[in-house]
Parts: sequence; C-alpha cells; structure tokens
Amino acid sequence: MSNLEVFRARSSLVSAGVAYFIIAGMVFQSIYLSDFFGAMSALCWGISLAVLVYVVMHRPKLELFDEGIRITNPIRDITAGWDLVESIDAKYTMSITVGGKTIYAWAAPAPGRHHSRKIHPSDIKGTGIGAGGYMRPGDNPRTHSGAAAYLATIRLNSFRASGQSPVRAFEVRTHYNLLIAIGACASLALLFNTLHYL
Repeated sequence: MSNLEVFRARSSLVSAGVAYFIIAGMVFQSIYLSDFFGAMSALCWGISLAVLVYVVMHRPKLELFDEGIRITNPIRDITAGWDLVESIDAKYTMSITVGGKTIYAWAAPAPGRHHSRKIHPSDIKGTGIGAGGYMRPGDNPRTHSGAAAYLATIRLNSFRASGQSPVRAFEVRTHYNLLIAIGACASLALLFNTLHYL
C-alpha cells in the first residue's frame, strides 16, 4: 500500500472517547462499592461494552492508497484494487460497487435529508459535484460520506489515468474474535452477577 491516507470521522472518535470514559467511571464506582463478585461482574460488563463501542464507533475507517481501497467495518475488512471498483456512491453512506455488489462504509455515513437546506454553492465549487443542477445531501464534501466519496473518486480517477497494470486484488477478512470477546465477557458478567446474589 503506497501513499496511504486514512479517513475516519472525528466525531466518531470523540463519541467513542466519551463512551470509554463513562464506562470506566461506572466500572470503578462499582468496584469501589461492591463485593468481589459484584466488582468482577461490573468489570466484565465494562469490558464487553468497551469492546462493543470499539467495534461500532472506533474501529470503522477507510484506507485509500494508490493501488486500491480498504473499507474497515465493525467486524469485516474489505480490500479492493481500484481496477475492480466499478463505481463510488454516497447515497446512504459512502459505498463502492465491486462485481455488481455494493459495499458500504460505516466510517462515512450520509447526513439526514434536512442537510440539503444547509448546502451553499461554495461547498461544491470546483468539485464537479452536482453539475447537473442536483446534488444529494450525501454528496456534499462537507459531510462524512461526501468527503470520503470525493477522496476515493480522486484516487480512482488517478489510477485510471495513470495506466497502471491491474492489481486484481479483492480480500474480505471477518473478525469473529471481536464478537467472541463481547459474548465471553457478557457471559462472565452474568455468571459473576448470579454468584453475587447467591
């Protein structure tokens, strides 16, 4: 992967940080006020919730590089060479189409429909977006989906113009270990909670 660029919504990182802080506060309070089993139950619930926050809010991202794109969703990583990417869209969230299948990126959601009222002509000047007189809210480069789609489109166009040899790379990796960690911690929390009340 050459010339790597990572796209991740800053608001997601801030929200995840706030969630981690709240979870840690609740766990420390429970450990301080409870007996051993109650404290262990709180610790396991805290770990389970923290991993869930990581999976849903912290982990999703886009990685753009000269040869292709990697979309990191909660439990799945999809890597595709630019030569396999048929189109890029930002209707519901930023997405790519590979082999007729649409792959959505959790890291770049589209805004609500009321966002279109806030679009100013200067937002899209020189981007070539909305050239037909109509632009969906998700296409606005000031939104997560629009910014990610715009950056990906630039990379795709550069790849096509460069005449590089096709990479023909497509890989999907599923991280079941994250789901197992959440389930295991939740199960331990229930066990300790039961022992606490015996």
